[in-house]
Amino acid sequence: MKKFMISLALASFAMFSTAQETVSEVVVPTKADAVVTNSFGSNWFISVNGGVNLYNGVFMNGENIFDHLSPALDVAVGKWHTPGFGWRVAYRGLNIQTYKALSHSAFMNFHFDAMFNLCNLIGGYKEDRVWNVIPYVGVGWAGRTAMDHETWSHECFTGTLTANYGILQSFRVAKRWAINLELAGTFLRNGFSGQVGRQGHDMMWTATVGVTFNLGKVGWDNAPDVEALQGIYGGMIDGLQGQLDDALAANKEKQNQIKALEDANKALEAEAAALRNIKPINVSESIFFGFGSSKIASKKEELNIKAYAEAAKAAGAKVKVVGFADVTGPSEYNTKLSNARAEAVAEILKANGAEVVSVTGYGESEEYKERVLNRRAVISIAE
Repeated sequence: MKKFMISLALASFAMFSTAQETVSEVVVPTKADAVVTNSFGSNWFISVNGGVNLYNGVFMNGENIFDHLSPALDVAVGKWHTPGFGWRVAYRGLNIQTYKALSHSAFMNFHFDAMFNLCNLIGGYKEDRVWNVIPYVGVGWAGRTAMDHETWSHECFTGTLTANYGILQSFRVAKRWAINLELAGTFLRNGFSGQVGRQGHDMMWTATVGVTFNLGKVGWDNAPDVEALQGIYGGMIDGLQGQLDDALAANKEKQNQIKALEDANKALEAEAAALRNIKPINVSESIFFGFGSSKIASKKEELNIKAYAEAAKAAGAKVKVVGFADVTGPSEYNTKLSNARAEAVAEILKANGAEVVSVTGYGESEEYKERVLNRRAVISIAE
């Protein structure tokens, strides 16, 4: 048994110290005031509003402006390219009341608008912001028909280019839903109402309320802070270089120790031979594995197993192997993983002449607080 103990000591000094696994998760730092440009399919929206149009022509025929109220319908489809800038293609129409003689006219205005979210532009993007103020400007084309109430037929159809502006207030009620309140103005050509005034442009104001539904991915991801990442990984590289230098120095020292122990071992071989028939005490060796792996982690671990096999063989001892796993993952998976680790160690022991009488997978283990220490297989002397 004395030879068995000496052989184990020699193997321990010959190899690196017990493997330890360090798993580091680097949290990517981001800039609070910068976002990643979204994909084509992200941040689309569709909105539907209803309300009233108020028409004000240059020629009013002496009528009160509020005699020109009519129902309005707005439908729009658009996309936000950044938290502060987007666009939409919209239809605004239904009816307008130009002047009493013609009563209501069918009306349509197709326009393209550039939109600016002032809250995000000034206060920075916030995913859970409830209230957003969004002014916009745009251009479009409008047309109307005039109706003859004696024949109930459309007398004519006329159109004009338009300039559009307004302000949209959006109130977020869910991730994909918002309530809209919109006030808008439209410049129309002089005489769009059917009567040409002396100067200026006809105008129409619109007030609507409705809902917006967001399509695709909603919101933006913060952009990574490249300078911070360079600092983090630069520090990690420096740290790894320092560990490598320390490991090289330790390896040189171990080689010197190996030479001294090899010389001492030769002197003890004769004494160890006389003690081979003594029943050995239960000496164990732990072999460590990587996360989720049953593969022998390194050459040094394999040499440790071989050293144990040779020592057990020299002492005439039988060995057993028990595999363990940490508590990460399902219990059934951990049991299979612990069995696989035990089998991997047993194969090397047998290949090097050790008599393995038991190979067992223990499953999950919480013996050590650090989970990495529970990812192991233990070799010990069988009773």
